[in-house]
Amino acid sequence: MKKNYRKWSLMPILFAALFFASNPTFAQQTSVVPLGQSIQIDLQYGAVFLSHDVMLTDEEWLRAGDSIHQINDQTITNVEDVKKHVKDKEQISIQYEHNKKMHTKEITSEQTLKLLPFLRDATEGIGTLTYFDPVTKEFGALGHQIVDHTTGVTPKFSEGSIYLSSIEQIKKSIPGQPGYKITSHEADTSPIGGVDENNVYGIFGKLEDNALENIPLQQVEIADVETIMTGEAIMRTSIDGEKVQEFSINISSVDGHLFQFTVTDKSLIQKTGGILQGMSGSPIIQKNKLIGVVTHMYVDKPKNGAALAITEMMKKNP
Repeated sequence: MKKNYRKWSLMPILFAALFFASNPTFAQQTSVVPLGQSIQIDLQYGAVFLSHDVMLTDEEWLRAGDSIHQINDQTITNVEDVKKHVKDKEQISIQYEHNKKMHTKEITSEQTLKLLPFLRDATEGIGTLTYFDPVTKEFGALGHQIVDHTTGVTPKFSEGSIYLSSIEQIKKSIPGQPGYKITSHEADTSPIGGVDENNVYGIFGKLEDNALENIPLQQVEIADVETIMTGEAIMRTSIDGEKVQEFSINISSVDGHLFQFTVTDKSLIQKTGGILQGMSGSPIIQKNKLIGVVTHMYVDKPKNGAALAITEMMKKNP
C-alpha cells in the first residue's frame, strides 16, 4: 500500500512566555486518558490563500496571506475552483481580501499563471495527541495553535481531520538546529477524528468510535495547577513507529500555569537529542496525575522544554 510521508512543520520552536487570564466558565473534568500518539493533521481552509508575495507588474503585488474569494464573479473555495474559472480566459477579474479589506482587480491570463504556484487551500503537519475523554469522545492535541508555516497566518478552516501516523525516521536535535520526526500513514487510511477548533491552546475535536480500539484507555486523574511541583515527572510520546513510550524529565520551575523542564532520560537524549518538532502535545504525568502538555522547546538547548498546565489547555480558550 502506498504511504504518504510527512516532515513535521507545526511546532513553534521559539519559546515565548504566554500569560492568560483564567476562565471562570471552565468546568473541570476529573479524569481523562493521557495519550502520546503521533498524528497527522490536515486542515482545509475553505478558501484560497497566497503562500508568497507575487509581483503581477512592476508596481502591483499580491501579498502572502491575501485570500481570493471570487473569480469572474464566481465564488471559489479551493485551488481546483481557481483553475476551472481561469481556463481559456484572457481577461480575469479577481476579488481578494488584503488586511481585512476586499479588493477587485483585473488581471491577464499571463498574470494568473504567476499566481497558481503560490495558491494554497489547506495546511498539514504532525503533532501529538494529548488526551481523550471516553465519555464525550473529545480529544485535545498540540497545546498550541496551528499556524501555516508558509504564510505565517492562521486562516479559518472549513474542515479538519487527524490521522494516526507512524514514526519512520528521526532527525536528531542539536543546539541551534531543532530536530524533527518523519512520519507516514497509509494513503487510504480513514481519519480517526475531526478537528472542531484550532486556538492558542491546541486543536480540539471528537474521535471516531473505533479510533483507539487497539490502544489501552487507562484514565488518570487531572491535577490542579496548584499541585504541579518541581522535580521528577514523565513525558509520554512516540519516537518509534506507533509505539508510545514514557520518558523521564525534571521540572525545573513552575510559574502559574506554565512550567519548564529538562529531559533527563538517557535513551531519549541519545535518539532525539531532547525535544523534537512534533513532540508538542505530549502529555506530562507527575505522581500518577496528568499535569500538563509539552508546548515549546528551546532552540539552543534542545534538552529543555516548556509546558502548559493541562487544566489550562482543557479550557480551550484563555
